[in-house]
Amino acid sequence: MKITIDDLEAFIAVADFESFNLAANELGITQPALSRRIKKLEDTLGAKLLDRTTRKISVSIVGEEFIIEARRMLEEFNKSIDDVQELIKTRTGSISLTTNMTIANSILPDIVCDFKNANPNIRLRISQDSSPEAIKKVLRRECEFAIAQFSQDDPNIEFEPLINDSFVMICNKKHPLAKKKKIEWEDFESYNFLKLGSNSRTMNILKNELGEKLNYLKGDIEVEQFSALIGLVEKNLGVSAIPSLAKFKRPEIDIITHPINNPTVSRMLGIITYKGRSLSPASKVFCSLIKEKIKNLKR
Repeated sequence: MKITIDDLEAFIAVADFESFNLAANELGITQPALSRRIKKLEDTLGAKLLDRTTRKISVSIVGEEFIIEARRMLEEFNKSIDDVQELIKTRTGSISLTTNMTIANSILPDIVCDFKNANPNIRLRISQDSSPEAIKKVLRRECEFAIAQFSQDDPNIEFEPLINDSFVMICNKKHPLAKKKKIEWEDFESYNFLKLGSNSRTMNILKNELGEKLNYLKGDIEVEQFSALIGLVEKNLGVSAIPSLAKFKRPEIDIITHPINNPTVSRMLGIITYKGRSLSPASKVFCSLIKEKIKNLKR
């Protein structure tokens, strides 16, 4: 005879409750059926696992040794079932996420490509929003999570930092600043500074961090998106300061970047979720890919 999971569960239940009646109720079977399972297990092992008297049921000396292994085997079996179910969940379903423009135009395409290659049956719904709007979508539960800058305190939001994205100087390779090895904010004073919209999150960061040094950033061209700004810089119509990820994977364009010091300005990007709400298995896999991609960027 073979020992089954049902046999192990029966023995553990009787040992825990010290009662056939209570154990049978817990397992949802009749007491005679439970007795048959215990007898089968004892016959198969060739040893008594339970000592029975008219008033009490207790685990025998052999049973004390066996129950340790029985619990371990049952735990491993249940874990195996959980692992398989978790695997199935990661291969099906859908993910809804939102991200800011920088992430959408930089690391996200590679992450989506890797994810879909490994999980072709999972549907993705990706929206692009400003960081404040991305947070609102998470709060409204329109998206499961966001990859953006944490821009507001809210007790219902959890933020997992990913990368401190520093601002860099961006200019055409023929621009005078291209040859300057150390860039400070004062260096922009003599040149046309290309700005993002005055209400953009990027400009708000510069306003908050630079103080009076913001006066060095003077120019007559204002755009709404990084792509337009980078295009103008490539035409040598001015210089600008952008988060380093905004130029990610664009080696073909005729521009260069340098770090900006005194002060160093940066923004923290991370994964934003609704507090207390667990991510789906598929979303956990997707977020793991994000973290791995960011980790490789830091090397």
